[in-house]
Amino acid sequence: MIDIHSHILPEMDDGPETIEEAIEIARLAAADGTKTIFATPHMAETNEFATATCVSESVRELQKAIDAQGITLNVAPGVEVYPSDDVLRAVDAGLPVKLASSNYLLLDCPLNIIPMGFEQLVFSLQTRGITPILAHPERSVVIQEKPQILEPLVSRGMLVQCNASSILGIHGRQAEETMMLFLQHKWVHFVASDAHSAGRRRPRLSEAVDTLLNLVGSEMTQELAWHNGQRILNGEKVPSQPLAYSPKTRRNWLHKLIASRRGKYSENKLESNVCS
Repeated sequence: MIDIHSHILPEMDDGPETIEEAIEIARLAAADGTKTIFATPHMAETNEFATATCVSESVRELQKAIDAQGITLNVAPGVEVYPSDDVLRAVDAGLPVKLASSNYLLLDCPLNIIPMGFEQLVFSLQTRGITPILAHPERSVVIQEKPQILEPLVSRGMLVQCNASSILGIHGRQAEETMMLFLQHKWVHFVASDAHSAGRRRPRLSEAVDTLLNLVGSEMTQELAWHNGQRILNGEKVPSQPLAYSPKTRRNWLHKLIASRRGKYSENKLESNVCS
């Protein structure tokens, strides 16, 4: 699996405080089946964007420590940026705020508001040749109440990353149902851990993958957990064919999800090495 969203770097944001904690996150991610994990620390203000140049060096140091422990995990640099005009200034200044050496950028989705000018920001990034990926919009209370506000953005090329923890019910029923609605409309392009620690917010992609297999089948699950992340690493285009919004599809999938957790839908299980 390829995890495009994590807070694994120590002393960068609200992730691990020490290199030892970061190594433990890496150990858990590798044991869970992740092969590559993007380190995407939060950045929101101009002075924080100035530190983006430090991310690659921090990734190199962490990679050395992980390798020394015999952990098989590749760490790639990135940033999770708060959607503001500061993002455009950082891009125009040539700061390394994109995912690795790609033209994809991970945009944080605030949980309680949609920032003013958000749609224009997405468009401005696209005119610069950058494809924005919106992180965990299923957790936004604004989007939970009105998910159709994403439709014009997704239809014009914005991509969506949802959290594994959302489909596991960790963020509550509304986030879980909203993510299922996105899946039904093919508005999801990546599932990622958004891991912050080795404890409560640990990397746990494989559990979500098992659930996704039962909901959407092996082909789409592989796209979300593996192939689209690899396309970022390769500098390739991530395919997107979103469907028109319909509010009628939540409840039947909720029943299917509950049944899946009781083990009634196992026919779509992948062989153990497909998404590892």
